Amino acid sequence: MEFISQNQREKNVRIAVGIASIDGGRPTSFTQQLLHQYEAGTLSSTQVKDKILKKYAKKHD
Repeated sequence: MEFISQNQREKNVRIAVGIASIDGGRPTSFTQQLLHQYEAGTLSSTQVKDKILKKYAKKHD
């Protein structure tokens, strides 16, 4: 796994949230919690994506 500094992780989160907000989207509290864990380095971006997909894919099955 590639090392990404906490500053870069925080920048990545700001960019992703900013892009989502263009269409009026806001992260849910569940997603915000995952993003904080990503910023802290306890989850990878792949883990965040997988957890989000797992949670919300259930609603559409």
